[in-house]
Amino acid sequence: MKIKSDFHSHVSHSSAHQVVEAAREKGLRVLGLSEHIFEMGEARHTLEHLPLEGPLLTFPVYIEAVHAAAHLPGIDVRLGMEVDFIPAKNDVIQGYLQGFPWDFLIGSVHEIDGEQFESEKKWDRAEGERSWLRYFELLRQAVSSGYFSLVSHPVRMRRKNPYLPPLLDEELERLAAEAARCDVALEINGYDVLSYPGLVRRLARACALNATPVSVGSDAHFPREVAQAHTQSEAILQEAGITKVRIWKNRVAEEYQL
Repeated sequence: MKIKSDFHSHVSHSSAHQVVEAAREKGLRVLGLSEHIFEMGEARHTLEHLPLEGPLLTFPVYIEAVHAAAHLPGIDVRLGMEVDFIPAKNDVIQGYLQGFPWDFLIGSVHEIDGEQFESEKKWDRAEGERSWLRYFELLRQAVSSGYFSLVSHPVRMRRKNPYLPPLLDEELERLAAEAARCDVALEINGYDVLSYPGLVRRLARACALNATPVSVGSDAHFPREVAQAHTQSEAILQEAGITKVRIWKNRVAEEYQL
């Protein structure tokens, strides 16, 4: 396997040590840990509408655990956070992150104008297509915000909404062009690769057309899910002609060749 990094993984169901150990056993060279900001006690009252995935943490406890796990030999561990992009709350959310030694920050869109689109919502075609277009608008805003190293799972709307807009590829290319302009990576996400690989292929083609930087992340929520779709992700990148994967240290981008 040529992909030697995973820059999207969570620790709330297990521990930083267990996730790092799993990554090391799978032969990864670099692991980016990126717990959700809504799992942090300091930010919880701002993001209490988002469902908890595990016990509440605090920024210092989380960061200390990541730094302790980084002492395991044979793997380079980077400190990150997955941060919700919510226009009305972005200033407050970003305020929580100040003063900590992040290597990278992931921007994620999990809701559209107050509605969590991964919930058990019933869509009709017209509403579904409108929601996709609004989703892409928010993704472009996240890319251009200046907050993030990468923007995650750009086709996650498909999880519950099957009504793709007729101009989906044009929307993906607009997003990829904006990401290239801002030098922000778009993510090839392992959960999405396993769930709707055809859409991820279309995303990868859009990135290749625009020379958009690309990150690879498993979106692991348990240690066993680390690098869970790396073989398939590698095939998608090769098919699109993408030969580099982006990673970060101290908020500075690095790339390695596949």
